[in-house]
Amino acid sequence: MNPGRPHGQGQGWGGFLNKVTIRDVAEFAQVSQATVSNYFHKPRKLSDATRERIRQAVETLGFVPNDAARTLRTGVSPVIGYVAFELASATTPEIAAAIERRVSAQDMYLLMANDTGSRMREREYLKLFEQQRVAGVIISPVGDVEAELARLRRRGIASVLSARRAVSPGQASVSTDHVAGARLAVQHLIELGRRRIGFVASSLDLQQVADRQRGALSVIETVADAAFEIISVPERTVEAGIACADRLARRRPADRPDALFCVNDLLAIGIVSSFVTGGSVRVPEDIAVMGYDDIEFAQSTIVPLSTVRTPHAQLGAAAADLLFDEIAFLRGSEAVGEERVAHQIEFTPELVVRASTIGT
Repeated sequence: MNPGRPHGQGQGWGGFLNKVTIRDVAEFAQVSQATVSNYFHKPRKLSDATRERIRQAVETLGFVPNDAARTLRTGVSPVIGYVAFELASATTPEIAAAIERRVSAQDMYLLMANDTGSRMREREYLKLFEQQRVAGVIISPVGDVEAELARLRRRGIASVLSARRAVSPGQASVSTDHVAGARLAVQHLIELGRRRIGFVASSLDLQQVADRQRGALSVIETVADAAFEIISVPERTVEAGIACADRLARRRPADRPDALFCVNDLLAIGIVSSFVTGGSVRVPEDIAVMGYDDIEFAQSTIVPLSTVRTPHAQLGAAAADLLFDEIAFLRGSEAVGEERVAHQIEFTPELVVRASTIGT
């Protein structure tokens, strides 16, 4: 057999690139078709030398694998879809990286989508992933998507809610107990003697934000002389935190909160930076500042930030592992359309105390 010419073709490569098959690649590389398939989907099974021979064959022939055709033929997709509600968030990259590591270890691929906070966009991505016949979906939703995910399950597409606990017992989810996390934060401020607590947050439509408000209020309501003020910001960014601090600094000292619980670390970092550089408000003497998430930069700000630590990498890894369990269940011969009580994993956050609430 001549490895320099694909099977059944008598002309040069240029006119036949779109007709090259996996059989042609196998013959060119002098391996089996199963070995070529492993090169694309389970490369760790092959030696370096074999991978290099197949790589050269693929490049020479211009072969492009057709995963859609493979999915239709085998019923198994190598693709996982991930819909994030906030790619710009400081926590999303760590969660996504953990998911990617787990997906890659299964010789599968991760497609990420950003719904930009839009419920409509969220559903459009779910429809797109359905059309692409992905094996499963991990989604950190803005809206209520459980009915849509149940419909996908009936069609054989597994799913896991990430960063939000599912309402339906049939929906798998991985979340953090944000009510408990907010309680930790506000209880810490109350124990320091703070009584005028400001809650700095964007839209309460996001379940995680609403849960943190609920947890904060559950502490405030038990303290007779405590007051609670919701301080709205347009977004959860450092810039929004800076603008918020500027507004608070213009108030009379008696009209300011004596502590701020920020719905995430980015807001808190912006607030601390603005207060310190402006010089009119001292942290924590005048206003103690508490963040949420314990991102990488929280401990290296101009005043190290007290915060609530949530397990981002663990959450991402758990979401991926749980999705693989759901995929395995749905691939059972009689599983599609069958409902069961799904696993709902919930992590417990941890209080981290630094100088922004207790000083140096």
